[in-house]
Parts: sequence; C-alpha cells; structure tokens
Amino acid sequence: MKLFCNIDASALAAVGFVLLVVMMIVSPEPHHGIGPDLPRAFHPVSMAGARREDAMVISVLRDGTVYFGADKVSARQVRANILDRLKDRSVERRVYIRADARVWYRTVKDVLDGVRSAGIERVAFLADQRRPSTSGSSGSSSP
Repeated sequence: MKLFCNIDASALAAVGFVLLVVMMIVSPEPHHGIGPDLPRAFHPVSMAGARREDAMVISVLRDGTVYFGADKVSARQVRANILDRLKDRSVERRVYIRADARVWYRTVKDVLDGVRSAGIERVAFLADQRRPSTSGSSGSSSP
C-alpha cells in the first residue's frame, strides 16, 4: 500500500483570488483605514452635515498628514481647495475638521488659518463620544 500526499493548491488560490477582488472592490478611501483617532467628549453634538457627500471635511492625522476629502494636501493648499469647492454655490459654507487627538497643535493651527483665510467662519471639530467609565463602585466611597 502506497500513500500519496498531494495537496491541490488551485482551490486555495481561487478562493484567495476571489477574496482579493472583493476586498479591492469594497475597499474604502485610502486614508480612512488609518484615519485620525478623534478626541473624545462626554456630550458631543451630532454633526449630520459632516456625512453629506459634498461636505468639506479636512482630516489631520497624527503624523501631520492633511487630507481634504480623500485628497492628500499640504496645510498651505487648504485655502485653494476650499476656494475651488466654494465655486459651487450649493456647497455648505462650513468646514469639518477631523484632527487626531495627538497631532501637534501647530499643524491644526496651520490648517485652521487656511480655512479662515478662505473666508470660512463656520468650523466644526469632530469628536467621538466618550463612554462613562464603569468602575463597579456604587457611588459612595469610603476612606
């Protein structure tokens, strides 16, 4: 009796190829996978306008990389991009900034200066909701 150990890898390759194609089709915009870790607030206000397709959203990552929508830009290019978008009169004259909680303030300030120099006065900083800590205490503390 002779045993043959032969593994047919064509099925594995076919499944891997299908998974690769599916992931390429449904993959989100490039910078969203490594998006900013937003600061957390106990009572954030919902900003439904930030979800609009034509919303002007500026993301500032921890390393100082700036995105205007899905496009990587420098802080100096923010003004020009906003002015270009404002040519369309239907665009809301508000900018939403998604700044990482650990980014240098100077980077956010440079972006904000670009927004202000474009004539935008309505700026919203996006934050995540902070969950109240559940430490298991009953509210009273004994010394």
